[in-house]
Amino acid sequence: MHFLVIFLAIICAYIIRYISQISFFKNKRNWSYSLFFFIAPVLLILMSSIAIVTMGYKGQMWGFQATIISYILAWLCLGFAIINLLIYAIEIKFVSQKIDKFKEKEVLGQKVKILETSFPYAGLMGFSTQEKGFLQSLNKSYLVLSKGLIQLLSKEHLQAVMAHENAHQLHNDPLIFFCLSYCKRITFWLPNNDILWQDLVLLRELRADNTASKSVDFLLLAESLLIVTQTAMKEKSPLDNSMVCPFINFRLNERIDALINDDDSFRNFRWYQLSWMLLVFAPFFTIPFHH
Repeated sequence: MHFLVIFLAIICAYIIRYISQISFFKNKRNWSYSLFFFIAPVLLILMSSIAIVTMGYKGQMWGFQATIISYILAWLCLGFAIINLLIYAIEIKFVSQKIDKFKEKEVLGQKVKILETSFPYAGLMGFSTQEKGFLQSLNKSYLVLSKGLIQLLSKEHLQAVMAHENAHQLHNDPLIFFCLSYCKRITFWLPNNDILWQDLVLLRELRADNTASKSVDFLLLAESLLIVTQTAMKEKSPLDNSMVCPFINFRLNERIDALINDDDSFRNFRWYQLSWMLLVFAPFFTIPFHH
């Protein structure tokens, strides 16, 4: 019976991911929908695994004998998740330590880390090792600008780029991207993984663009996107995938259209909209039936 619990969790995970591509949800630019479809499947499987481990492999549930196979399978799921989290955390720590050694310079009144490359790059990378508390360090990333970007852009355009990155910091996007990236790692086998990931990243980019446009001219921000993207396409990026919130990534047209049209529909989000995430705890309701 325990095996049936985790089997149903995997089936539900697939169903949730396939539902995400129904036109009604696919065409909506909604953070709560995209977040649910992305993380609910993995949480459902992990909660089922925790429930099975809690019940153990001895005893019965609804008249069916528990087996050690489902117990081992549950531990394998949890072990896979824990090991991947540790590996990812170690990778980020090494990246953060490396960035901490970068040359620091004041640009437009703000301290930034300088990346010694002609490739135009701006982004929040790693987590600050200079913060005193653990939670504070998870909420603070390094703002990294490349020499190529500083030389490429005018003062006004550079200010727009920095406003965008500061908006990411304001909305705690480095920590959010870390969590989403981790979920992406352990759900690579589920359908529509990359599609939902890209939708979530786009929504955070749109929010950062919108916030930045409140302090700088939105046309400057749109022009900066075009200039940096066109230049970046001519050069091979020297960077790996350890970046957290890069200024340019993909779906450029959608970001520029949103800036020009002042589209803020993606901001219509309330935390209560995620109340249906409580469904992922359904496996725990099976624990009282185990004897």
